[in-house]
Amino acid sequence: MSQVKPLKKPPGFKDPTIPIQMPPRKVNLPPSFYPQKRKSRTCCCSCCCLCVLIILILLLILVAGCGFLYLWFGPKLPVFHLRSLEFTQFNVTETQDGPKLNAQSAVKVKLKNPNRELKIVYGETRIELKGENDVNMGEAKVVGFVQEKKNVKVVKFIMKSHEMLYGGSIGKVMKIGFKNKNLRVSADVSTAIGIGYKEWKSWKIGVRVSCGSLKLKQIEDGGTPKCSITLFNW
Repeated sequence: MSQVKPLKKPPGFKDPTIPIQMPPRKVNLPPSFYPQKRKSRTCCCSCCCLCVLIILILLLILVAGCGFLYLWFGPKLPVFHLRSLEFTQFNVTETQDGPKLNAQSAVKVKLKNPNRELKIVYGETRIELKGENDVNMGEAKVVGFVQEKKNVKVVKFIMKSHEMLYGGSIGKVMKIGFKNKNLRVSADVSTAIGIGYKEWKSWKIGVRVSCGSLKLKQIEDGGTPKCSITLFNW
């Protein structure tokens, strides 16, 4: 008896009796299943909050300390007065280019420190003397210095001017005004001031002081009005 050979299976034949095995899938878990990362983010947020809190506390301490020092010392600005103005030379001469002013003067500015406990520290101090029509009548400067508490100091400036007077009548006005003492002048002082206590000194801030305008006669008669102070050169 002959054996029957099994038929060959065609290419691509799949036996329906054999179950199909699917490849394993990678399961993507939600972020909540990764406690280590969550813990890292929580620690980072906690550190940031702690740093912000420390900075705020330090700022509060600094503000409170500054407020206490201000109430304790009661710092005050210095008081400026234009004390005197003396011309040792004042000539208006005619040149090929027009009238020219040749002047030399000495200006004294009185500084008063009203503070009971604090010194006032001055940086380089510059003064400009102006006449009518904004004519430059001289400039000078002195190096920085320290003014002790409850102290009055007089600073002297020696100035020279060789200024061309452009305009038809400016030279004549300057001549007549100087002769009859009706010439108006003003002084502008630029400096920087800070405060000091014993060996400690603060930083300096820009200050501009305006004195004038006054007639020469008023100054000679002892008129020394208080000068106005502008902080930060604003």
